[in-house]
Amino acid sequence: MEINSLQDSGAPITQSIEAVKSLLAYVGRASDPLPTSLELPDKRCILVLSNKKDVYYTVTPNGCSCPSAAYRPGKPCKHQRKYFPEPTKAGMGYTRPMTMAETLEDHERRLPNLPKSYQRMVRAAREEAKADPDSFKASGKWPGGQNGPVDPDTIDTKPSIIREMLIDCGHDTTLRDVAYWQKKQGQEA
Repeated sequence: MEINSLQDSGAPITQSIEAVKSLLAYVGRASDPLPTSLELPDKRCILVLSNKKDVYYTVTPNGCSCPSAAYRPGKPCKHQRKYFPEPTKAGMGYTRPMTMAETLEDHERRLPNLPKSYQRMVRAAREEAKADPDSFKASGKWPGGQNGPVDPDTIDTKPSIIREMLIDCGHDTTLRDVAYWQKKQGQEA
């Protein structure tokens, strides 16, 4: 009878609690309480306890036996991202966000590889920004080009005919009357 190791099989296989307990007994570790994760000696395979605590998912750098990995083939699941983070350019396991300067340098480096139409658009935007450095400033309606608060006393309001009619009519008006006179006022204006 031929015995295949866990990694020799094609895809990771979900392990039962009993199988992991027997593995823990074999290596001489306690199985009560159950460990949330169990790293195998070669460090290329990790067993992770499911949230329902009924099975252990097998996690490798190339795959995982959890349902998320099955529903999203080719994309790393949360277990793979946690236990096998992708290395960065510097060879570290953590990807830090780029600063604005690094982003601009990266864009400058990749600009020649982008389509010519995009390069022309970037060149035109740069020339326009150099020609008028104040072009990004907001221009408001108020003096000095600044937006600000409105003084209610300076607002010139026009009284509505309907208000005058409501005061002068002497009887209760209905919504139908108000709608009629609003429409009438709009036609006259």
